[in-house]
Parts: sequence; C-alpha cells; structure tokens
Amino acid sequence: MKRQWLIILAATIVFVCMALNVFATETRVTSMGQTGIFMYDNSNIVIFPGAVMRYGNEIVTELRLKDVESVFSAEVRLPMNSYMFGFNFNRPITLFDPGVGQSIVLNSTSDLYFGTQLAGNDLGIRASLGRDGFTRDSIPFGPPRLEESARYFEVAAGYSTDLYDASISLELPSVKSEEGGLKDEFSGNMIMLNGRYFYDYDEKMRFVPVVRFGFGSGSRKTDVGGGNPQEETDYGLFSLNLGIGLNYQISDNSILVFAIDPYGYYRLKEDEKNVGEGTTTTTTFPRLYLGAENDLVAVDINTTEIKWKFPTEDSVTSSPAIDSSTIYIGSQDGRLYAVDKNTGEKLWDYLTGGEITSSPAVINGKVYVGSHDGKVYAFE
Repeated sequence: MKRQWLIILAATIVFVCMALNVFATETRVTSMGQTGIFMYDNSNIVIFPGAVMRYGNEIVTELRLKDVESVFSAEVRLPMNSYMFGFNFNRPITLFDPGVGQSIVLNSTSDLYFGTQLAGNDLGIRASLGRDGFTRDSIPFGPPRLEESARYFEVAAGYSTDLYDASISLELPSVKSEEGGLKDEFSGNMIMLNGRYFYDYDEKMRFVPVVRFGFGSGSRKTDVGGGNPQEETDYGLFSLNLGIGLNYQISDNSILVFAIDPYGYYRLKEDEKNVGEGTTTTTTFPRLYLGAENDLVAVDINTTEIKWKFPTEDSVTSSPAIDSSTIYIGSQDGRLYAVDKNTGEKLWDYLTGGEITSSPAVINGKVYVGSHDGKVYAFE
C-alpha cells in the first residue's frame, strides 16, 4: 500500500511539472562520472547554497524501489520577488562513523533553502535535518536484539558570483546503538570550507579549480555492561582536497568535462582514554574524472570542423562502436542507436529496459551491448 501511494504521488508531481514546464535540465552529475562540482549544475546547490539563485522554477523528483523498500525524494525551488525558497526531502545523506570505520546512509532527510541578492551577487543559506533507524529482534540461540539510530543536522551558507562560488558549513552527526548489554554512542562536528573559480579561456573552454577543506572533532562512549568501566575515545579530523576541471563545449547540446584531483589528504586522530593515541593518514594521488553529455558528434580530425551531430534523449557516457558504414552508440535514455557514419542520420534504434552506459561491440557482423536492466542484447 505504501508503495502504491508513493507511485501515485510521484505521478502527480510529474504531471504538475509537465503542466508548469519546470523540469530541471542540468541534474546529470551521476551520469557524467561525478563531475558535477567541476561545472554549473543544480546538484551543486547542496555544496554551494548561493547557487540556489541560479535555479528557480524547478521541481526534481526520484522514486527508488528496491525489494520491499520505497524511497521517494523531491526538490522544489520557487522564486518570490527577489528571494528564492526551496526544499528537498529524502535526499540521501552519508555519515561516516570513524569508530567503526563505515558509512551510514540516511534516507529520511529534509533541506530548507533561502536565497537573496547581496551587493549584486547571490547569498544562500541551507539547513538540513536527517534521521534513520534500524531494529533487529533477538533470535533464539542467536544474536540479541539490536537497535540503531542516527541523527544529523547541518547549516551552510554560500556566496556566489559569475566568477566563483564559496561556502562554509557546520555538520553535527550522532549515532547510537544498543545490542544486548552493549551501548555505544558517537557524536561529532565538522566544519567545511569550499570554493571554486570559473575561468573562461575562450568561448568553448572553461577551467574550474576547486578547493575543499575541513576539520572537526568527535567522541565515542561505549558501555560494555557487567559493571565494567565505560570506554571513551576522542577523535580529531582533517581533510584537504584540490582539483581542477576542464569544460569543453563541443556544440550547443554537447559538453565534455575532464577533471583531476591531483592531491587529497585525510587524517584521523584517535585518543582512547587509558589506552593511548593513534593517527591514521590517507593521501591520494591523483583521481581522474571524465564525463560527456548528449549529442553524438563527428569531427574532421584534419580541420577540427564538426561534420554532423546526432542528438539523443539523455546523456551519452560510452564510446561508439563502428563498422564499415554504421556507428553504434548507447545512451542513458535506454536506447541503442545505429547511425550512418557519413551523414549522421539515424538508421534504427532499440529501446532496452534500462540505461546503457557500456560501449557496444561489433563482432562477426553482430552488435552486442549491455543494459542496466541486467540483460545483454545482440543485433544482426
């Protein structure tokens, strides 16, 4: 019954979106290799709240179904005079628990946004709340009852101009668990500073350097029961990430994004009472990102002129396969396209049951491609 209501709600919002023509057009960070922070994209509003002023009259919805679980999330942003108001609900938020060394994903979340003009530029504020829990009943001759809960609060402020975005945020996560007589509590805080700069080299090429810096602290208290003393551990966190992205506008509807994180640094310091201190340091060199969107483009390698363009209905993240006269390309709209190599005209297409992100292969006159519907297709 809950799933049916979620589907009805999602369909209703989609109908409203079509009536108001307020569909978002720039949420493609997932399909473009996680390159969102290196380009203009409305997914950046979470990191840079000042950017909320760029994206008014938008509604973005998503329905995630898995087994018996259903999660419906939505984003709404509406301008009112010189202000912008927005909210998200059920945006997945990931918490990292340093004590157990694993991440916790919260699906019951809410974000509130407020944006306005300040000195001719954009100022934005975001407040986020999240919670989630898990309970496992005890099993005869098995593990005891387990109860886990997590809470999250964050406030962020950002300032955006045509040349740069900057933001600061404060995160306050907490996690509690109880299993049998063992009780564990963790709470902490994290301050993040983020900035990026947009440098237009020419009409088609833009460089985007990015800096992310964070520091925080936390504490864990563990009560093992049985009259044993409580265990206490304090944590200190520090992180630094540097990156630079290149946006190349191939055509009006096609963009290539290449980015590199040349340096990343993360340090976790632990101080366990009556035991001692320890430090874990992680350094990354380098991390590469690559993403492309929409049109299939044929370029003359001698003159660099565009010979033809072929638009699809969603992002293209795979490489094409080519035989003597035909180009085969998969798209995230779920279709495999066959395109004339010389003219760019569509010869045929086939709709699969999921996104196509892998590259097709031509072997002995047959075309093979995999889809996110879990199937591999073969075409004569």
